[in-house]
Amino acid sequence: MCTLVHMSPKDSSSDSCAHPSRDAARTREQLLHVARGAFARHGYDGTTVRTIATAAGVAPNLITRYFGGKAGLYRAATAVELDVTSILPGERSTLGHRIAHNVVRRWEGATPEDPLLMMVRSAGTSDEAARALARFFDEEAGRPTVAHLVAEVGCTPEVAMDRVAAVGALITGVVTMRYVMRSGPLAESPPAALEAWLSELLQRMLEDPPPPPLTVAKGRARRRRAST
Repeated sequence: MCTLVHMSPKDSSSDSCAHPSRDAARTREQLLHVARGAFARHGYDGTTVRTIATAAGVAPNLITRYFGGKAGLYRAATAVELDVTSILPGERSTLGHRIAHNVVRRWEGATPEDPLLMMVRSAGTSDEAARALARFFDEEAGRPTVAHLVAEVGCTPEVAMDRVAAVGALITGVVTMRYVMRSGPLAESPPAALEAWLSELLQRMLEDPPPPPLTVAKGRARRRRAST
């Protein structure tokens, strides 16, 4: 004979009580999934904590518990690595080509919920998102490239920072025109043509004689402030 075991309501919940970390992980992933879609559609300022929590079926206070608030959730939802350090080693004469190839390959495969695309779109309407984007590019691309130009190419830190600022400005403009505004020759050109065009300009920025400096050396900056 079979024996039927009747579980009380308290017993039926024992599995979830036994695995609180598993439930927390599921909730966290659900919040991230909903947040990515919301930020992609509505941007940073157009998305609220309550909207995300309601869509995820959880209490709004869980966003604070797991992410520290909306800004922390946004950082987690847009977390991505550029892996710039893998393309920096090599001949200086082809560095512009390596960067251009990586940029075009990365962005041509971007989906509407791509973390980088979300950051670029939101940066135009939100100060918080703009700061997050600036920090991201500085940490993931700017600093490693400056360090490479100083250590491997022999640039001074000031010249390296100026060159990287120019490279960043060009890439940001290309990305905005082609993948956000989607208008003009940059948006309409085939990927191969875009890569060749971008490669040539980047190489000039990295190799030609530097333009007048953007960066003021710290010693000169202190002397200038002292004299005013």
